[in-house]
Amino acid sequence: MTKTELVMKKLRKRILSGEFRSGQKLPSMRALGNAYGVSTMVLRKVVEQLEQEGLVESSTRSGLFIPENLKQHELCGIINSIQLGTMENYFEAMLQSASKYNCVPMVVPPIWTSVESMLEKAPRRLYINISASYISEEELQHLISGNDAVFCNQYEWIDSEVKNAVLADWLTITELTLKAFLDAGHKRILFVSYNDELPEFKRRQFNEAAKRVGLKFESPEFQWCSRHDFENNLPRIRKIFRDNPAPTAAFSRGDSLLYKLKEKLDLYFPEHADMDFIGTYNSFWSNHAGQEFASWEWDWDIFWDKVFQHKEKCVEYYLPTLVKWNPKKRKLK
Repeated sequence: MTKTELVMKKLRKRILSGEFRSGQKLPSMRALGNAYGVSTMVLRKVVEQLEQEGLVESSTRSGLFIPENLKQHELCGIINSIQLGTMENYFEAMLQSASKYNCVPMVVPPIWTSVESMLEKAPRRLYINISASYISEEELQHLISGNDAVFCNQYEWIDSEVKNAVLADWLTITELTLKAFLDAGHKRILFVSYNDELPEFKRRQFNEAAKRVGLKFESPEFQWCSRHDFENNLPRIRKIFRDNPAPTAAFSRGDSLLYKLKEKLDLYFPEHADMDFIGTYNSFWSNHAGQEFASWEWDWDIFWDKVFQHKEKCVEYYLPTLVKWNPKKRKLK
């Protein structure tokens, strides 16, 4: 490979990767020649070829520029706590949208060694979809410092305000779930949590959603329990289903929790097992033959398109669609 071909290959890769942005002025011919250890004559041949390919524009007065309309493929880092196989079409839609918007995604879990390795490659933008349980506020600020970061789906840190994000509208999802139950005549509603102790951001969210529909969170009308309470805190479960009029509707942030709640109720409180459920992701669990229940359906293609199109320093929201909602016909006291 000649010097001209070698420099052309390296410079072409840098341009297409997005290292030089559309409309950006490049270093001078002399500076590029010094950087690659070649003469200005070699650089001139390289530039002539790159001009023919439409990758650079030259002006005798202004120098070298990247064309304004050049389609570039930029490396983006995606820090994601969602596990493969847990959400249908989540990752497939992510990769398709990234390709559509000329991004080369590097997806890593919220493990510091993986994140540091990704950051060493200097991605042009970070997309962050992790919960606050994985990273502290201090670590988060250190992570995004100096990076163009967009938060996706969730933002759970209550001590700072998100400024650049495409988030699921969890407050509205909760409000509409409660309203659907109330409209169906339910007087006692239960939230089933992954957490043994409810995080503060969820507590605030539920307080606000309950207020909007005329309920009070952590009252007999709107209670919560942990998925582990049947094993670790059965007195609390007995109180919910024995001491008070039992809840007749339940929702969660994961369809599997409601499916397993039904199993527990069949075992411990069969007289209360016929509840109305609203899940979150319209997954396998809410479509199990003979035990289907309502859930929120996410169009991940639309969601990820919004993420990779996101430009401004602002917050956009995505609202999924409630499907299969057909509350049971019953007399509610």
